[in-house]
Parts: sequence; structure tokens; C-alpha cells
Amino acid sequence: MKRILMMVAAVMLVAAPAANAQKVNAEGLKAKVAKADADAANAKKNVKSATWLTRGQAYAAVVDAPEAGLYIGMPINMLEVSLGKPMTTNEGVKKGYSEFNELQYPYVNVYVDPASGTVASWQVTNPVVEGAAAVAVESFQKAKAMDAKAAAKANEGLTQMKDHYLQEADNMYKLGEYKAAAMGYAVADDLLAELGTPDESLAFNIGYCYVLDGDFDTALGYLEKSKANNYEADGTLYYLLFHCYFKNNTGDMVKSKETLLEGVSKYPQNNNLIETMTMFYSREGSTEDPEEVFGLIKAAIEADPNNADLWAGLGNVYLKSERWDDAIETYSKVVELQPDSYINQLRLGYVHCLKADAAQNELTKQTFTSYEESSKAQEAVDAIYAASIPALEKAHELAPNELTPIELLKSVYYRFSYDDENMKAKFDHFNNLYKEMNQQ
Repeated sequence: MKRILMMVAAVMLVAAPAANAQKVNAEGLKAKVAKADADAANAKKNVKSATWLTRGQAYAAVVDAPEAGLYIGMPINMLEVSLGKPMTTNEGVKKGYSEFNELQYPYVNVYVDPASGTVASWQVTNPVVEGAAAVAVESFQKAKAMDAKAAAKANEGLTQMKDHYLQEADNMYKLGEYKAAAMGYAVADDLLAELGTPDESLAFNIGYCYVLDGDFDTALGYLEKSKANNYEADGTLYYLLFHCYFKNNTGDMVKSKETLLEGVSKYPQNNNLIETMTMFYSREGSTEDPEEVFGLIKAAIEADPNNADLWAGLGNVYLKSERWDDAIETYSKVVELQPDSYINQLRLGYVHCLKADAAQNELTKQTFTSYEESSKAQEAVDAIYAASIPALEKAHELAPNELTPIELLKSVYYRFSYDDENMKAKFDHFNNLYKEMNQQ
């Protein structure tokens, strides 16, 4: 084992000095491309499939050269072995919704995740030949069309280019370049179909990227295709379709509503849809009746009364609408069906707390004529808080390492800790547990 490790170290020592800068033989690659273009323009040679295969391979090599050796998750020390020292390093560069350390090389910028110290994305900034990927695809397609015997080799080249477009699209998405990502996914989608290996998720990805870019009309076509493919991403498809129709409150309200209702009826647990439904029905100037949504989910429950997901979805709608009693009744049904569901036990306890908070706020606005009257009103509020305890205790039992039920129990028990020794002991327990978990 020691000998192998020493050999690896020796290889690293030999390799490192040779990698002082990114090595791309641009002139050599351009020469091969020029030769391939000349052959493609030659009347005697351009009738042969081999000419177009060679041209495709020449352009594919041009595409690969600036990013050769790169891969997602590559440690930064291996990056320097492969590409050498960067010309410039910029820390904390904001791209999309993330921050990266940007390493600039002659042909490519590499974006490193600061937390892991690994490659998260990259972007070619100095292509050897502009538009090389499209020419490579065109050349491989021409070779295949010209001679069926060349199909296998041509498909190898098209597969290479498909992988390039997918990786480039992934990279652009991570960097917040959503239109470029969508265009890359679209080319990859076409190539996968041509190769006989379609990916039904790509139409969704393309539409999603166009939504992020604000191009709702283009997004709509791809998302409708995704729907036709039955790829709905657990309801997120309807959330995106809604925004394509809604267009920031300037679009087709009828189609927006129809899409939203269809999505909520099929995916009542999708929080994006629930929140969007709440926004749509409560927006300024809205004349929509929220009972439509409640009725829709209730009808589904009547057809399948033991479906806990439907009950939970209805509870979520009530929760977002601040209908506390309805939410409590509904979540109680959920935990009856699924007593060991952490999230629903937590929701049941949480909605009791929200109801109590609302009652406490109302109490502070009231004027009482006697201490006895105010005490009685406060006792009623305290009873609501106390009602949260069984569900929150059960949630803590089911997931003892989750902080949220601990924090809620700490707050509830604190309210009663001055008058009851048992409640004080409970408060001390959860308060200490909360402090311990926050220190981890």
C-alpha cells in the first residue's frame, strides 16, 4: 500500500509543474476545423459520409477543449492539476441565487462552492470557434442522412453533443442564466428524441427555465408538452402553468383559475399551489369565491374518505385562510388516519397555537369591567394553548431531534410555569433541550 501511495504522489509531483496554465491547442484545433470545412466544400469529398463525420469530430473536439477534464464535484486541488493556476480568483461572486468563488482561466470561468471547495459550475468565456456545437450536430446529422452505415458513428457524436448541451444547460441554470439553460435543454431534448431515448422531464425543465426568465409565452408551450407527457412533478407543473396564464396579474384570469383548481384538486398537498390559491383568491379586486376550492377538495374526500393526503390538503387550505377551527377539525381527522405522521401532528399542535395567538391579540383589544371577567377570558385563551400540548408532545416523540416542536412546547409550558410545578418542570426540560440543540 505504501508503494502505491508513493507512486501516486510521484505522479502528482510530475503532473503539477506541467499544469501551470490551462492548455488548449487553439491553433491546432482551428487548423483541423479549417481542413474539415474545406473538405465539406469540396464537390468530390462532400458526397462521402466520412467527410461529414470527420467534420463533426473536428468541431466536437473544439467544443470539448476549453472544458476538458472538468466535472461537477471536482475538488479544487484536482482542478489546479487539470487546468493549472487560475489567472484571477474572485470570492463571493453572486450568480443566480448562490455565491461562488470564481476562478478565471483563459478559456473558461470555473465556479467553486465555497462550503465544499468543489466545482459547482463553469462557463466557457473564450470559445475556440463560435457556434462549434451546432456545426458538430449538423455534420453528424448530415453523415447519418447520407449513409445508413455511418449512423452508428454519427450517433456516437450526437450522444457526445447531447451530453455537452445537457451539462451546459445545468451549468447555466446554476448560474442564473435561465434563457441559456432553456435553450441548451431544448437542443438536448431534440437530440434525445432523435437518438430514440426521449427524456420526458426535459420539457418541464425547459418550461421552468423560461418561467424563471419571465418568458411565459414560450414556457407555456413546453409546459403543455410536459402535461401531455404526464410529467407533472408532483403538482409543480400546475404552479408554473398558472403563472404562465396569470402573467403577474395581467393575463387570462379564467385560465389561471381553471389551472389552479385542477392542480389543487389533483395535488392538495402541494404547498406552492395552496399558497398561490390563497394569493389568487385574496388578491386586490378579486371576486373569486374561495369556497370553490374547499368544495373541490371536499368532493374528492367524499369519494375517498380515508385519504389522509386529501384531508391534509384541506387542512392546509384552511390554515392559509386562517380558518382555525376548520383547520383543527381537519388535522384531527388526519392524525386519526395517520397517528404516526410527524408533520401532521406538528400541524395540529401549531394551528392550536395560531388560534390561541389570534385570541390573545383580540383579548388585548378588549375592555373588561372586572378582574374576574378578564381572568375568565384569559383562561379561555390559555385553554386553547393547552389544547396544543398533546399533538406537540406526540410530534416530539415521533421526531425527537426536530427543533420546532421543542420550541413550541417550551413557549406553551412557559405560560403555565408560574402556577403549576409540573408545568414548570416541563418548561425547564424543553427550555434546556432547546438550548442544547441550538448549541450543536
